This record gives sequence, C-alpha cells and structure tokens, in this order.
Amino acid sequence: MRHKTSAHLCSRARGLLAGLVVVAWAGTAQGQEADGRPVGPAALRFSGFGTLGLSHVDAPAGWGFRRELTQSGSGQSWRYDIDTRLGAQVNYSLGSQFELVAQVIARKRGAYASLGDAVEWAYASYRPDADWTLRAGRVNVDAFLMADYRNVGYGFMMVRPPVELYSQLPTTLDGADVSRSWLVGEVQWRAKLMAGTAHVGDLQTGKPSRVRAVAGGMVSREEGGLLLRASVSHARIDLDQTSIRAALTGLDQLGALPVPAVADQARALRERLGASNVGAMFWELGVRQELSDWQWSAEFVRVSARPVTMDDAAYATLGRRLGDFTPYVGYGRASNSIAPLPVPDWQAPLTPVVGAAGAAPAQQLGDTVVAALNNARLQQSTWTLGVRWDFHPQAALKLQWDHVRVRPSGSALWTGSGGQGGSADIATAVVDFIF
Repeated sequence: MRHKTSAHLCSRARGLLAGLVVVAWAGTAQGQEADGRPVGPAALRFSGFGTLGLSHVDAPAGWGFRRELTQSGSGQSWRYDIDTRLGAQVNYSLGSQFELVAQVIARKRGAYASLGDAVEWAYASYRPDADWTLRAGRVNVDAFLMADYRNVGYGFMMVRPPVELYSQLPTTLDGADVSRSWLVGEVQWRAKLMAGTAHVGDLQTGKPSRVRAVAGGMVSREEGGLLLRASVSHARIDLDQTSIRAALTGLDQLGALPVPAVADQARALRERLGASNVGAMFWELGVRQELSDWQWSAEFVRVSARPVTMDDAAYATLGRRLGDFTPYVGYGRASNSIAPLPVPDWQAPLTPVVGAAGAAPAQQLGDTVVAALNNARLQQSTWTLGVRWDFHPQAALKLQWDHVRVRPSGSALWTGSGGQGGSADIATAVVDFIF
C-alpha cells in the first residue's frame, strides 16, 4: 500500500498544478496555426516540427529526470527520450472565415496515456472579422508566454521550457474560447476568455484526474518588441481516489479512536489525502522583450488550492545574438508554502488501546501517507547555461547545461527520489527543426 499511496499522491499534487491552465489561443509560425489574418479560398496546408535530443543526467542513484510530468522517468544516465519529439499539423481553410486545425505530436509519454493524448489540437475556428476569433474543440493553451509553441523547440531559445514552471502544465483544453485583438496607436492588445475541461495524470497512476469548470481570461499588450501579459482562472479539480480508498478507510478508523493525539492527526491527514472537488485559483504574469541583439523573458505563476497545495514558480532568461550564435543564461525556481508534514508518532499512544499488533500497521499507514504527501511537494531551483547555433534557416543546434538543486521533501519533478534532497547536472544537445 505504501507504494501505491505514495505514487498516487505525488500524481495528485502534480495534477493540480498541471490542471490550472486556462485561456487558449493559437498563432505562431513554425508548426502553428494561421497567424490570424483572414485566409482566402478553401486550401489545405501541412507543416511540421521536431527535435532530436540526447542528454546525460548526473543525479543521485535511481533519480529520473523529466521534462514534463506526463513523461515516464528513468534512472539511466544517457537519455534520448527527454526532448525528442515529432509533430505534424494540418490546416484546412474554408473560405475567409472558417478553418479546421489538427496537430499530432509523437513523444515520450507516461503509462497512463492513451492514443488520443497524441492529438494536441483538433478544433474549428470562426473569424467573423479580423479582430475576433472563436474556437471550439481541443485547443492549445495560451495561459503562458511559451504556451503556443512549447513543443516547437525551434521557436524558443533554450533546449526546453523551464521545468520549474512548464513541466506541470497540460498543453490541451477541451472546450471553447473567444479572443479579440486590436490596435491602439502602435500598441497591439489581445484579450481572451475560455471555458472547458482538461485531464492530467502521471505515469504512476492508472486514471488521470479531471480538471473541470475551468474558466478564465488573459490580456496582453505588445509594443516595440516588449510583450506584457497576465492571466487569472478558476477550476475544480476531481482527483481519482481509486488506489487510496484503503488508506482513507484506515485514517477514518484512526480518527474515531479515543486517543486525541492520534485521532486529530489522522483526521488532518484524511482531509489532505482525500481532498477532491478542490477549488483552485491560478495567477500568471509574464514579460518578454527583444532589443536589437538582446532578448530576455521572465514569468511568475501562483497556484492556490488548499488543502492540497500552495505553489509559486518563476524563471528568467537572457540571451544575446552574435551572428548565428545565441549564448544564454537562465534561472528557475519553484516552491511550496505548505510546510512538510512531520512523521507521526502513533505506535506508543496506540499500543495500550489496540495492542502492539494493531499499533504497528497504524504507524506504517501514517508514515506512508506523510511520505507520499511530502514527496509530492515541489522545492527546487535550476541554473542554466547554453548556446544556440542557427546553422540552417529551418534548423538549430543547441547545447545546454543545467545545475539543479532539490530540497528535501521537494522532489516532485523527479521519479525514484524518495523525497530526498540533492543536486544534479544535466548536459543536453538537441537539433530543432521545422518543415
């Protein structure tokens, strides 16, 4: 029971962070949808993108690094599956106002994933004029700076989006959105509203959790290469409890015992472990700017969903173009403001009441639940150094080194860590391309 409970709880906390994604919008080149301008007569357009990557992970024994929580982890040192992916997209325009878009991505996914998860986009869009766009179906997510192209490595400077923030976020939303863009002088404004559902999960769970009643909005302002944006949303998180029902029953029984020290702790753990239909608020602020040969970006995210989690994540990147080369540096950090739970001491007070034979499994249950909840916390930071070489108009080589520091009870982004703290170094080479 220890393994199943721990794995499930790790997934639940990750799923909560992943599920609080709101507004959707498509619109970049390089394997993205049309750029928002009215299209002409009916036409079919095909495009694609991909990444070939190889990484060396120097981490504590058994630790598995993941770019995204939807990936499976591996304790191997040499990895090709972290960043490698291949995507294809079809756009079919039906005159100047209607368009059908589909995008499929082949990449490493967790054991819970179904074939349908490879479909990133599958939606119909309607543009009554040049300013308004309405979409329905499976749409991409635009609650973040890199949301439109986070799978298109050619479209951004680094090897991968900063994991402290982007590893926890799903890429698709099943529902509808409406957006409007307009010019005020030289300033480009965009505003978006959305509603729908999403599903999240992890390789260690059999059933992904649902994120329902998602509703939110985003506004952005762009002028002279400077983009500012903010988003806010609310959602209800339905967490699958199939694998933890026995643990919940055990905590209910302990909570009814006439031993206040044990009963109070058991009820508190039961509230954390059994939380479902959780209301969650999400806030995001982002900025990106290009000045001549310099480019930089920064982003901050806060997720508030007590009693499950209270998380902050942020990153900053800076790069400078030198001909075809762009050296860069970055820093990312994620933290949880809910303190780690102490290990319960139940065996001694329970022995006089239920005997040693009954106290031992109760203590084991408490240890397992606390370990699982603590292991689902995220407390880590990453320094990044790298260089991008645009050796071809449609391809780029990137070399990157990441130094990661993980605090105890903060290793939710790693598999096989057992909640331990430590540090790791990741060296990666990728070739990103579009076609």
